[in-house]
Amino acid sequence: GVDFKDLSTFTKKENEGFVGTMYAFSGDANILNDPDTFTYYVPSNIDKCTTYYYDTSFNYTGTGNFFNIVDTPNSYLVFMGGDEQIIKVKTNVKNGRKLCIVKDSYGNAEPPYYMNGFEEIYVVDMRYFNLNLVDFVKQMGVTDLLFTMVSYSAVGENADNLENLRTQAKGQKIVDEALTAKNED
Repeated sequence: GVDFKDLSTFTKKENEGFVGTMYAFSGDANILNDPDTFTYYVPSNIDKCTTYYYDTSFNYTGTGNFFNIVDTPNSYLVFMGGDEQIIKVKTNVKNGRKLCIVKDSYGNAEPPYYMNGFEEIYVVDMRYFNLNLVDFVKQMGVTDLLFTMVSYSAVGENADNLENLRTQAKGQKIVDEALTAKNED
């Protein structure tokens, strides 16, 4: 029952010269000398969306763009600027649906595809989220929960983070400071 727009309604963007984090970690000239084209898609309603940024404990740090201008080798940072924050996207959709995406870095590219289907989208990285996920989902009124990550995060060393999401910081009252800041303006 959630509306998903056809890819043809998105604006295709490309950055030439993308080498990714493998080059950043290795410095291998073979990677640098064989760059790729980084392609991503911007939803048609992006100008009607507001992106709120929070630290990993959900303290409001400000609004900004979901898509960021970055240097080409680090093009993957175009999505939210990285992993170590919580993001909320308020869209122009009016259907009462709120999505929480629990992801590792592989999930960074997904939120734009949901911006035409949900009123709000929360994006949390399973490695850096400092709250109890069950409490967060309940207190934010989340209607839909999506886990999107590479299989290594679900069964490898990062898997402990999934259990932490369920057990850490139970019973904490979670306040969306962006709502308070907006009401004070």
